[in-house]
Amino acid sequence: MKSKLIFFIVFVLFVQVANAQVFGIKGGINIANMTFTASGMDLSPKSIIGIHVGPVAEFELQENLYFNTGLLYSIKGYKLKMEFLGESIESTAKFNCLEIPLNFVYKYSLNDASKLFAQAGPYLGYALSGTAKSDGESEKIDFKDEGMRRIDFGLGIGVGLELGPIVPSISYQLGLANLSDDSDVKVKNKVLQLSIAYMFGQ
Repeated sequence: MKSKLIFFIVFVLFVQVANAQVFGIKGGINIANMTFTASGMDLSPKSIIGIHVGPVAEFELQENLYFNTGLLYSIKGYKLKMEFLGESIESTAKFNCLEIPLNFVYKYSLNDASKLFAQAGPYLGYALSGTAKSDGESEKIDFKDEGMRRIDFGLGIGVGLELGPIVPSISYQLGLANLSDDSDVKVKNKVLQLSIAYMFGQ
C-alpha cells in the first residue's frame, strides 16, 4: 500500500510537470512544530528546524491568476521538554515526508522584471519514516505501534516576490488531519516555511 501510494504521487507529479508552462526547483527551511491535545490537556512542544526541497511546476489560468504544485521532500516534527518526578526529560521527533502543495496564486506586477504574489491552497502529505530521540538515544518510529497515521493534509498560505527566475517566499502550513489513531487524542502539524525557487523558462 505504501509503495503504491508513493508511485501514484510521483506519477501525478510527472504528469503535471510534463504539462507545465514553467517548472523549477524549490528548497528552504522548515520551522516545524506539532500540536497535541488529549483529555482537555494541551502540550506545547518547541519547534525544530528542518528542510524542504523538490521540483515545482506552474500553470497560468488567466491574466494574473496561476496554479502551482510540486513534489517536496519535507522534514517535520517537534521538540518536547517535560518535568517528571523532579527530572527533566527532553525528546525530539522528526518525520521525513513527501508533500504535494496545490496553490492558487495571484500575481501583481511591480515592474517589467518583478512581481509580488500571494498564494493559498491545500496540501497532501505522506510520512515516509520517522525517528525519535530521547536522552541521547535515537530509534525509528513504528507508526502502527505508536498509533500514528502517515497521511497528512491541511491548508497553506504564503506570499513571495518573483525576481525573474529567482522566487523567494514565506508560507505557513496548518495541518488539519489528526495524525493519531486515538480519537481522544489530537495531533496536528504546523510549519513555517522560508523558501527560494529557481524557475526555468521564467
